[in-house]
Amino acid sequence: MAEVDSSRFLLMACGQIESARFEGSENLYCRYQIQHGPDWEVVHGLEQGITQMASSRPTSTDGAVVAWNFPVDVTLKSTNAFGWPQVVLTVYGDSALGQADQIQGYGSVHLPVMPGKHTLYIRTFRPISSKWIDHLLSFFHGMRPEYKDPRLVAKGEGREVTRVQSYGVVKLVVNVTLQGMEALGYHTAPSAARTVD
Repeated sequence: MAEVDSSRFLLMACGQIESARFEGSENLYCRYQIQHGPDWEVVHGLEQGITQMASSRPTSTDGAVVAWNFPVDVTLKSTNAFGWPQVVLTVYGDSALGQADQIQGYGSVHLPVMPGKHTLYIRTFRPISSKWIDHLLSFFHGMRPEYKDPRLVAKGEGREVTRVQSYGVVKLVVNVTLQGMEALGYHTAPSAARTVD
């Protein structure tokens, strides 16, 4: 029987990138990456993936929705909570001029710190040109500005100098299980007296 390492804890996240809503965009796909701190290590599952291309369908309440239902399953271990894992999303689709693989939005969210089932709505944004001539050229050519490294959206440094436009939302449903955190002094159960406004 293998020994349990009491100096580490496990975070297991299993769920799916369920859907997205991007007005005016019909064909979309999404890349995801798990971004984490230096003390974290993936012990099972995939750190990144890409959904299939899907077309939007109108619904009575949410407007045009793209359904992916793409699985996300990853287990990580760490010695401390610094650099808690985030899911970084990059959504691509067709431009207004019909060009494929154009950036539609970037977004990120930390995996929940409490065990259980969580439904997360990740609001996305896309960079916009700072110069009016670049903005005009990107409009006519259909090419939007992009980040060289999409993981930039999960970091704080350098973000204050980037001009962005809010656009779209992605729905992520994830079940989180934590193991070994109590032994290291972390409290993971929700407090009965806690209220959220």
